[in-house]
Amino acid sequence: MDWAQWLAMGMIGAASVIFLPLWAVGMLSEILAHRRAMKQGGADIEAIVKQVQALREELNALRDTSTEHHFSLQAQVESLQERVRAVEEQGYTLHRRD
Repeated sequence: MDWAQWLAMGMIGAASVIFLPLWAVGMLSEILAHRRAMKQGGADIEAIVKQVQALREELNALRDTSTEHHFSLQAQVESLQERVRAVEEQGYTLHRRD
């Protein structure tokens, strides 16, 4: 080997010793930043899941309340219908007497 090849191999070796650790540190930094972002994203997802669950529970409560009101209203309508029938029958019987 002549001196130019030794010099070229020495420069490649020096560059490897200098730049590979810098590249490795940069890569490690990116990996850690990505893991932090994923962890933060996971916390955000958990918060969203909790909010969705709370909304589902509220919707179920509203559905139950709506059903209760519907049944109450239905009972009142039936009661009014009975009263109207009773008044109509009284009117009919009074009308027949005259």
